[in-house]
Amino acid sequence: MSQQPLVTKPESGYWHDAYPELGRGPVSFDDCVSEAFYRQEIEHVFRKTWLYVGRVEQLPGPGSYFTREFAALNTSVILVRGKDDVVRAFHNVCPHRGNKLLWQDDPFRETRGTAPVLYCRFHGWRYDLEGKLIKASREDLLLDFDKANCALAAIQCEVWEGFIFINLDPQNTESVRDFLGEFAHDLEGYPFAGPHQVYRFQAELQCNWKIFMDGFAESYHGPYLHAGSFGALTEIARLDKANPYTDALAFQLKGPHRMFSFAGEPSKQTPYSRPIECLTESSPAGPWNKKVDIGPLPRGLNPTRSESYGFDSFQFFPNFVVIFSSSGYTTHAHWPTGPHSHIVEVEMFFRPPTTHRERIAQELTVSFLNDIVLEDASPLEGMQAMLNSQAIREFHVNDEEILVRHLHKTVQDWVAAGERQKGATG
Repeated sequence: MSQQPLVTKPESGYWHDAYPELGRGPVSFDDCVSEAFYRQEIEHVFRKTWLYVGRVEQLPGPGSYFTREFAALNTSVILVRGKDDVVRAFHNVCPHRGNKLLWQDDPFRETRGTAPVLYCRFHGWRYDLEGKLIKASREDLLLDFDKANCALAAIQCEVWEGFIFINLDPQNTESVRDFLGEFAHDLEGYPFAGPHQVYRFQAELQCNWKIFMDGFAESYHGPYLHAGSFGALTEIARLDKANPYTDALAFQLKGPHRMFSFAGEPSKQTPYSRPIECLTESSPAGPWNKKVDIGPLPRGLNPTRSESYGFDSFQFFPNFVVIFSSSGYTTHAHWPTGPHSHIVEVEMFFRPPTTHRERIAQELTVSFLNDIVLEDASPLEGMQAMLNSQAIREFHVNDEEILVRHLHKTVQDWVAAGERQKGATG
């Protein structure tokens, strides 16, 4: 692998010097406390940007559908593959009386299935897979009715590399690919489609969505918080100096999006490997010697071309994260449920195991990763409680926490711009 770096730290030794517009002083996290700011954030960020909602593999054929529940956005969304193979999105509401169109026993639980038409259980109205009304029951009772004007409420929906995105802003004119920008372009060609063995879990946490994203925007905390999961990190942390496992190889900021590349603990046996790791030949960093052969790396991965490269984490604004490793890739999506709470959804995409040993190795890595997410969750919920106290209003992020600074500034700038536009239009 070439040693010629594509991304380098400024000569000063500080990443912040590459992005002077971010500033260097204390940072306010009031945007994670204020209920008024939360309402503005929903209006100007989540209702006006492209949001990741699922993978095309969840819609394997015509008539396949699934729903997504977004309480904070006051809507439920249908994703469906049409007979023309196009993926479309609609608000999950029947134009007849406003009933929820697709649901099972619990109208607030997400559902999935396959159907030739979209059928309203309340009065039997039927719509085709493109959202057009096929037939209203008892049409003889309808007055001044124009069938052409009775269609499902469409939502902008586009697919990038198999990832399905929606945009709730009817005035939006920017494609999802243009919105995701250069980071996404430089990842194209990665085998996102698999096939994959997929592991999923989600949890509702009592902390603002940005606080949790901050926890995955730096590895500075790794040797301290995750010492129990990554044995090698603890010994190096005691030296209190540069850490080759957790100090970032590179940070990059492009518009509202950001990424960092880091080494991480290697996917092989170390002097700190536990007996279960040696038995299964697996660790938190992934199964040993089971790297995914994807051919030449897309330009965006391992941007420093480092031999010690382990992971890349891409955070696409506002709430979608893709993490690449030797085992495959993982996605995180963070959905606010209130100013001090959110739901985190995690999906892990590994290549399909070919032996029982490989499956057990994957299961161990997934178990480790679940534990690591939980290790992050507990202190972040405590952090939210202390931010709510307002005892301290400004905080001191360091150079390895530049992405924390970037996220909060970006959200605050989007909200401010939205409020200015709102004021100008009355």
